[in-house]
Amino acid sequence: MNVVTLRRIAYIASALLGLAYAGYVLAAKWAASTTGGPLGDVGEFLLVFACVTAFCVGLFADEAVRGARPQ
Repeated sequence: MNVVTLRRIAYIASALLGLAYAGYVLAAKWAASTTGGPLGDVGEFLLVFACVTAFCVGLFADEAVRGARPQ
Protein backbone atom coordinates (compact mmCIF):
# COMPACT_ATOMS: atom_id res chain seq x y z
CA MET A 1 0.00 0.00 0.00
CA ASN A 2 1.45 3.33 -0.95
CA VAL A 3 1.06 6.60 0.94
CA VAL A 4 -1.58 8.04 -1.40
CA THR A 5 -3.82 5.00 -0.91
CA LEU A 6 -3.29 5.14 2.86
CA ARG A 7 -4.23 8.83 2.86
CA ARG A 8 -7.41 8.19 0.89
CA ILE A 9 -8.46 5.27 3.11
CA ALA A 10 -7.73 7.23 6.30
CA TYR A 11 -9.77 10.25 5.19
CA ILE A 12 -12.69 8.06 4.10
CA ALA A 13 -12.59 6.15 7.41
CA SER A 14 -12.47 9.43 9.33
CA ALA A 15 -15.46 10.79 7.42
CA LEU A 16 -17.48 7.62 7.95
CA LEU A 17 -16.66 7.51 11.66
CA GLY A 18 -17.55 11.19 11.99
CA LEU A 19 -20.89 10.59 10.28
CA ALA A 20 -21.50 7.60 12.54
CA TYR A 21 -20.83 9.77 15.58
CA ALA A 22 -23.12 12.53 14.32
CA GLY A 23 -25.86 9.98 13.68
CA TYR A 24 -25.32 8.49 17.13
CA VAL A 25 -25.63 11.91 18.78
CA LEU A 26 -28.77 12.78 16.82
CA ALA A 27 -30.36 9.41 17.59
CA ALA A 28 -29.53 9.80 21.28
CA LYS A 29 -31.02 13.31 21.29
CA TRP A 30 -34.25 12.17 19.63
CA ALA A 31 -34.60 9.18 21.97
CA ALA A 32 -37.04 9.65 24.81
CA SER A 33 -34.71 8.23 27.45
CA THR A 34 -32.65 10.46 29.70
CA THR A 35 -29.88 7.90 30.13
CA GLY A 36 -26.85 7.64 27.89
CA GLY A 37 -26.92 5.93 24.54
CA PRO A 38 -26.17 2.27 23.91
CA LEU A 39 -22.44 2.90 23.54
CA GLY A 40 -22.02 4.51 26.94
CA ASP A 41 -19.33 7.01 27.79
CA VAL A 42 -16.40 4.75 26.96
CA GLY A 43 -17.86 3.62 23.64
CA GLU A 44 -18.61 7.20 22.63
CA PHE A 45 -15.05 8.22 23.51
CA LEU A 46 -13.61 5.33 21.50
CA LEU A 47 -15.73 6.28 18.48
CA VAL A 48 -14.51 9.88 18.56
CA PHE A 49 -10.94 8.73 19.27
CA ALA A 50 -10.99 6.40 16.24
CA CYS A 51 -12.31 9.24 14.07
CA VAL A 52 -9.58 11.64 15.19
CA THR A 53 -6.89 8.96 14.87
CA ALA A 54 -7.91 8.15 11.29
CA PHE A 55 -7.89 11.86 10.45
CA CYS A 56 -4.40 12.27 11.93
CA VAL A 57 -3.13 9.29 9.93
CA GLY A 58 -4.49 10.99 6.82
CA LEU A 59 -2.72 14.23 7.74
CA PHE A 60 0.58 12.45 8.36
CA ALA A 61 0.27 10.62 5.04
CA ASP A 62 -0.53 13.92 3.33
CA GLU A 63 2.63 15.45 4.79
CA ALA A 64 4.65 12.44 3.62
CA VAL A 65 3.32 12.93 0.09
CA ARG A 66 4.15 16.65 0.19
CA GLY A 67 7.63 15.93 1.51
CA ALA A 68 8.29 13.42 -1.28
CA ARG A 69 7.58 15.95 -4.03
CA PRO A 70 10.37 18.34 -4.99
CA GLN A 71 9.60 22.00 -4.28
